[in-house]
Amino acid sequence: MSPEPSDMAERTKMGQTIRAVRQVQGLTLVRLAELSGLSNPFLSQVERGKAQPSMDSLRRIADALGTTIPMLTASAHSSSAESEICIVRADDPLVSTHEMGYTRPLVRGTRSLNPLEFHITSDIYEQTYWTHSVAEFIHILSGSLMVDLDTEGTHVLATGDSLYVPGGLNHRWRITGKWPARALVVQAGPHDDADLEARSAHGRQD
Repeated sequence: MSPEPSDMAERTKMGQTIRAVRQVQGLTLVRLAELSGLSNPFLSQVERGKAQPSMDSLRRIADALGTTIPMLTASAHSSSAESEICIVRADDPLVSTHEMGYTRPLVRGTRSLNPLEFHITSDIYEQTYWTHSVAEFIHILSGSLMVDLDTEGTHVLATGDSLYVPGGLNHRWRITGKWPARALVVQAGPHDDADLEARSAHGRQD
């Protein structure tokens, strides 16, 4: 069965976004393949809108580019002409669902700050840690989270608590009970090539 035109359009937008971010970082397809653990031909197909990456593949691509799936999705849906201001309404339908719950981008396009709203429902850690080259600020809006910072220990964050996570530090989280948690996460904006190379030398966490 041939893909619907809307699906093809979404694939094309996502592929163009991935290629644009890669080129801004000064990465070749070969280098992105090395960082993501995906094949060069597959990434070429993704960038040209010929292949649909799975959630795992998209997460590998986002991690290799030093960004997140929601930010790639938000950038793919944003217009080419960015305004100085950006308003995202409470009923905006753009969300990214995943095994931990769902994530809602709070801005569109590439900004100096990338705020995200996380709705976490899983009481089990993901198997792998997240590691970003940019710093993150986490503020708990409701509920409670157990945050595992690898070498920096495990910390419980309750409603109203905040946590600063420096770039390059492994981290993951889960809820502490049966009730979901909501967190506001603000990431620093795009990093430079030197920052990316430093993270590349440190290695990916799979």
